[in-house]
Amino acid sequence: MKKLLFLLATIISLNCVAQTKDKTVHIKQSELNEFFLAIDTLTQQDSLKTILITDLELQLNDYKTLSLQNDTIILLKNQEITELNNQINLYHDRLKITDRWYNKRWFGVVVGVVGTSTAIYLAGQISN
Repeated sequence: MKKLLFLLATIISLNCVAQTKDKTVHIKQSELNEFFLAIDTLTQQDSLKTILITDLELQLNDYKTLSLQNDTIILLKNQEITELNNQINLYHDRLKITDRWYNKRWFGVVVGVVGTSTAIYLAGQISN
């Protein structure tokens, strides 16, 4: 069916071309000038659109670069947060070790006073 339609369209177009071969079309110079002016305008518009497309491609590349940088920064910040949490946990563990009741200053003072008093008392007992 498609081949038949193509064949009919080809025959009709050949007949139209064959009929118009003997005819000459005269175009006014003003119409030609307007046509060429329109072509120049379209050429300028095309060059402007080409520049716009180039600029948009540059913007897209910049966007992709910034997006990659942002992803990298976020990844590094997440790693930094993880490391800081590990450091906090290490400080908690250290405080658990050093912050016992027997490592407090008041305990050392009490032990020192009691020890000194006991030593003086015992020294007094030995001399008597």
